[in-house]
Amino acid sequence: MNRKLTLMIVLAVVFTLILGFTAFETGSISAAPTFEKVNFTSAVVTATHLNVRQGPSTNFPIICVLKKNQWVNVLGKIGDWYAIYEPETRCVGAVSGQYIKPASTNTTQTTTQAKATTPPKNTTGTSKTSAPKVAATPKTSPSVITTPVTGISKDEQTLLDLVNKARADAGVGPLQFDEELMKVARLKAKDMVDNNYFSHQSPTYGSPFDMMRQFGISFKTAGENIAGNRTVEGAFKAWMNSEGHKKNILNAGFNYTGIGIVDSPKYGKILVQQFIGK
Repeated sequence: MNRKLTLMIVLAVVFTLILGFTAFETGSISAAPTFEKVNFTSAVVTATHLNVRQGPSTNFPIICVLKKNQWVNVLGKIGDWYAIYEPETRCVGAVSGQYIKPASTNTTQTTTQAKATTPPKNTTGTSKTSAPKVAATPKTSPSVITTPVTGISKDEQTLLDLVNKARADAGVGPLQFDEELMKVARLKAKDMVDNNYFSHQSPTYGSPFDMMRQFGISFKTAGENIAGNRTVEGAFKAWMNSEGHKKNILNAGFNYTGIGIVDSPKYGKILVQQFIGK
């Protein structure tokens, strides 16, 4: 099924959900909630098992069941319910808003998540050293001497160029590639594709900060942005439209970066950008 036909089916089902909800509420004296746009287009299931229904009420039949931590596209809001699309099974329906949480603020067909730049405490047992606290953003930009890293792909260089242009526009010093951090970011991107997940928490390596320490990366501050998008430019635009991601990109406390970009059957590309300050 091509993308145009899939989109037509999704829109048709959403329209059906709106009509079905209006019809269901005609006997009520209260005004029926309208179908609203939301400021995020992806969400994560928080319930162990979540029923997806034909309409925004438990009175509607169940059409599929989602599992905890499963990722879905969010098409809009109907009262306290959300119209969702699950891309793997192509299930389209309504779920209760109390059992999903926004993954990010982003643009259409883009999925991103921002990780707070304060590393969590180490809970995986991979390192005995607790994660360092993130220093406040300094007023002056660090001076970075650019040392070329070999084997950089066109996509990786494009993303670094976009990030450094944004930093220059904001009066922040440029990032440079760190060879060891490049290896970590590439492994993280490949791990996300191979194990079919979208999260900062890797089932293989743990948190981004645990992973960095496993590979001998030392840092004073650290952060990570991830995205799923058809293009590097689309992912970067989504990051810059999200406060958390933008904060990582423009953080003057970061002066080195690692970027991993891997082809993904679900998103087109999985992008991982890791940041450290030394």
